[in-house]
Amino acid sequence: MQIKVFRERTAKDAMDKVRSELGPDAVILHTRKYTTGGIFGYGGKKMVEVTAAVEDGAQTKILPPINNTVKKDKAQPSAVNKTGAQGEPTIRPIVPRQILENYKTTGLSSSQKSKPVDANFLTEEPLGQPPKVIKNTDEMTMQVSNEKKQQRKIRQLEQELAQMKVVLNSVIGTKTDENIAVKRKTIALKEALQAQEVNAEIIKEIVAGQDPELLTDKDMPYVRKVLLDYLEKHMPSSSGIEIVKGKPKIVALIGATGVGKTTTLAKIASRFVLEQRLRAVLITADTYRISAVDQLKTYSDIIGLPLEIVYTPGELKKVINRHKDKQLILIDTAGRSQHNDYQLLELQDLLKVNDSIEKHLVLSATTKYKDIIDIIRKFSLCAPDKVIFTKTDETSSIGVVLNLLKEYPMALSYFTNGQSVPDDIFPAQPNNLADLLLR
Repeated sequence: MQIKVFRERTAKDAMDKVRSELGPDAVILHTRKYTTGGIFGYGGKKMVEVTAAVEDGAQTKILPPINNTVKKDKAQPSAVNKTGAQGEPTIRPIVPRQILENYKTTGLSSSQKSKPVDANFLTEEPLGQPPKVIKNTDEMTMQVSNEKKQQRKIRQLEQELAQMKVVLNSVIGTKTDENIAVKRKTIALKEALQAQEVNAEIIKEIVAGQDPELLTDKDMPYVRKVLLDYLEKHMPSSSGIEIVKGKPKIVALIGATGVGKTTTLAKIASRFVLEQRLRAVLITADTYRISAVDQLKTYSDIIGLPLEIVYTPGELKKVINRHKDKQLILIDTAGRSQHNDYQLLELQDLLKVNDSIEKHLVLSATTKYKDIIDIIRKFSLCAPDKVIFTKTDETSSIGVVLNLLKEYPMALSYFTNGQSVPDDIFPAQPNNLADLLLR
């Protein structure tokens, strides 16, 4: 038996192809409509798939398409109704067992079975002349033998059709499982980002750009890779603080009060001094809080670094010039309210003393997104170069970072996630942000 699958744009085209390639003896096993191409079922084109079979050795003469002008008042026991709901031919699968029963009843001979079907085969016609009267025993024996052969062929055909049914059901079931998996994994990605309060437009963009080849992976690896691909394309590259040979690297931390500037400065100093053995100095301009000076003095003693205290822009300029032999100069500034224009102008004057100062705006991940936007706009007066996000361990939604990068594509330098010095700090790289979003 020969089995073949035909895919065309319309049901009529599919049936014409069946008749053309398999001939009039073809049996329709299964039909379905599906959509190919597009994204998530949108923008694709609709197709019709017909699975047909024909007995080996059956007639395969190429036939022209059936004339569509069949009389309406005649019975039409075929696999094609004239028109469907949309004006296209509607395919109605022929039940294999019904074909077999008809085959048994009519008792067609092989010559009758291979007779070509004309264009008007849908009209009712007499089944033929009455059977001849059996005249002798030999003729009866021959007829019985032929009937047994036909029964064996019928049983064989039934077995083959049953096997085909199993195969087709398996294929259809696999496709259904794949569709469910796609939906489940897509929802898993959406839910993970929604839980982190990522903007809906960003979520839509991430999901729309996913790679279908990743659908075979487990849920979390799949979700993480899709998110990581997005971050690598849209997250400005940054390597934290880069040391330049031949001249000191000057870094100042600026930001609102209570965001963790002093602790973050100590973490950065510890990393570079204890791990890379750099020559460094700490400078504090936060003379508004005695506790801030004492805190930084404690850190400088533990790390083994000199600490300088400055009160004016002129003093800061002198201290920087005095430590030109150092590889890293770290400056701690007093917290400034974004609503206090005078304090912001004062900070701007302090940072103007040296054009080489790299300014890192420190933001707390616990701050409301609306307030973060306000802080960035007001501190733009000081022209920050990079952003540090602190206290990522104190919030259950880190989506504020991704939302900020979409609206203000600023380079990130570090994330901090605790009070431990020097451990709780790590580079603001795409893989680390992906881990925070999917924790």
